[in-house]
Amino acid sequence: MDKNLVEVIRIASRELRKCYTEEGIIAGLHHFTDYWARDGFFASLGSLSVGDYKVVKKMVNLFYKHQRGDGLIPYRILRGPITLGKYLGHPKFFTGPRPTYKLRGIGNEVLDGTSLTLLITSKLGLENKLNFKKYSLRIKVGLKYLIYRERQGLLYDGLMAEWNDTALKWGNLLYSNIIYWYMYDQLSTWTNKIDRVWHKQLVKKKNLIGLALKERLWNGKYFSDWFDYKRQDYLYPFGNCLAVAWGLTNKKESESIINECEKLRIAFTLETNFPKYPFWRIDPLQRLIGTANYQNQSTLWWQPVISYLAALKKVGKKSEVQLIENEIITKIFKDKKIYECYERSGKPYNRLYFTSEQPFAWASGMLLWALSLK
Repeated sequence: MDKNLVEVIRIASRELRKCYTEEGIIAGLHHFTDYWARDGFFASLGSLSVGDYKVVKKMVNLFYKHQRGDGLIPYRILRGPITLGKYLGHPKFFTGPRPTYKLRGIGNEVLDGTSLTLLITSKLGLENKLNFKKYSLRIKVGLKYLIYRERQGLLYDGLMAEWNDTALKWGNLLYSNIIYWYMYDQLSTWTNKIDRVWHKQLVKKKNLIGLALKERLWNGKYFSDWFDYKRQDYLYPFGNCLAVAWGLTNKKESESIINECEKLRIAFTLETNFPKYPFWRIDPLQRLIGTANYQNQSTLWWQPVISYLAALKKVGKKSEVQLIENEIITKIFKDKKIYECYERSGKPYNRLYFTSEQPFAWASGMLLWALSLK
């Protein structure tokens, strides 16, 4: 292996492991000091790739510990109160973690805590690190809740219920439903030799979700960002590239997505979305604190390029893989750290009330995952 790549893997492993705790994986050490399902479970992909099974199992058990009776699993488990001081890097802590099921504790229920917990449970099962009987009931209750939250055969989310949570989108989201499809894919694979009856049911459901995704969101070139009162044809590279990397798309669809995403390359990554979301779709709170461009084709993030790299590997584009890996290596060698997000200049995001998290578990873990793919 190239010595520069070895060094990047070392840096990413160091950054990720800084976010390990006695109970799981926190998003970061500065202000994202809570257990976020999306941050911690996407980071878990990297933990699994380097053999850190124990911390991933702790993370899964932590979220199941707070699963509601109806099956919903929190999308965030707070370790301390949300204060201005926290976002300035001075968090306070509760005596014990507190689960959050609704957006900001008062809005709509958020679904990806449940789907991601079940997904990573399945991955641990595929590695023979979990006892099937111990978790099967929790999984079934979680699935029952998610099915209850479907419309048009897909999960239906409320406002700001995904990674790009500064944009006012709702409905059938690509982000939520590609995770939903992949969760069934991995769960059905795990149960293949354990429970054949359930396995067949899971495969059937996975296929129905795949068909619904293509009927509801495929626009002929890529999967549209979401469908509320109509299909919203924004290009969202993160979700689209995961669809390729995880195996939802056929060869023609994969090529089309990669071609469209290639147009959005900028610096070491890709734009978060294209075109920009209109002014009225950006969360007023973000505008109030001066971070209206936190996402929305403004700030530079790792998630789009890492999923793009995984998609390129999936379709066997070796020269493009080498090019993207070289750009990633160059950026990390320059910074010696992995930050959450960056200004257009490439410098870490640094605003009056918000500074780019570092270390950042999500990016560090996903990078390890993508680099481990063959």
